[in-house]
Amino acid sequence: MEDFNLDDIINHRIAILATLIKRHIFRIISEKNLDITPDQWVVLHYLWQENGLSIGDIANRSKKDFANVTRIVDRLKSMGYVSKRKSKTDGRSFNVYILPKADEIRNDIQNCWQRSSEEALNGITKSEQNQLLDILDKIERNVMSNL
Repeated sequence: MEDFNLDDIINHRIAILATLIKRHIFRIISEKNLDITPDQWVVLHYLWQENGLSIGDIANRSKKDFANVTRIVDRLKSMGYVSKRKSKTDGRSFNVYILPKADEIRNDIQNCWQRSSEEALNGITKSEQNQLLDILDKIERNVMSNL
């Protein structure tokens, strides 16, 4: 068998990079004394795009599992960032709504993400970024088709 070098495996490198980026953005958020995690911000992001999404919709858009999104939403609710209401069309599901406290941190948290992106992409051209996004889209489609 050929020598196996884990550091040459793309999936492993993507997983490491995801962890590093999450730590990086968490550090930036902490510097700004914001009491939110990167995963919580992702949920808020989708709600800012379309307020009143169901937990299932958030899970689908964020590609997180339903149980994880439920925990994140419950935590955001206890922190006063969102409210949950029974769905008018499906009594088994809840819709999630942004509260004013979330809107108060929106610009600050988006600035943190912008800074993280700028620092991570320093020296990488727009063309290279677009090429990387295309490749990541292909990998994502491949993985999603096999789930």
